[in-house]
Amino acid sequence: MRRTTSAEVVQMPPRAPAPDHRVPVVGEPRVRRCGHYTDLTPQEREVMALVAADLSGVQIAARTDVSEHAVRRRLAALRQKLGAATTPQMIDIGCRTGLLVPRRATLKREITDTVLTSFQALADGTTRTQIARSRNFSKHAVARHLAIVRSRMRVSWNPAAVYRLHGVTPPVLNTTAVPCPLCAARGTS
Repeated sequence: MRRTTSAEVVQMPPRAPAPDHRVPVVGEPRVRRCGHYTDLTPQEREVMALVAADLSGVQIAARTDVSEHAVRRRLAALRQKLGAATTPQMIDIGCRTGLLVPRRATLKREITDTVLTSFQALADGTTRTQIARSRNFSKHAVARHLAIVRSRMRVSWNPAAVYRLHGVTPPVLNTTAVPCPLCAARGTS
């Protein structure tokens, strides 16, 4: 309820519940061949799954009953633990290591190689500006490429598009295995 300037009380309509997004599978971190695993807290695993399910930071905060600042802190911790520079790269690493398991899907409309190359660079941790410079495109062209992929995958955010593209058969993203962050830090593989 809220009060108006007069003595009357205005009843506010109830907030509509958030749409029920399908949350991707995030189990216990899987042990890698080298014996290491990423040490993720249950809260971090939940945030990773909700980012992959196309929720914004505000929506994740509302769903998990924490502040938006706490969500940003958990995302930063996830990126650091997985050795990712960006959130789309974090989701890419999560899919490649088996922390996230996307559902199998097929593309109804093909994505051109130019557009997919821009998106692959984003999944590899390159920023839009760096993609534009390296490929001699304008920033607007890169933004358009990313928007095309998001619309084809029917998502709002780039990390969710990375997650869904990992489920496409035959594989569209480069799915080579990523090195273990713990082995990389020690200089072994």
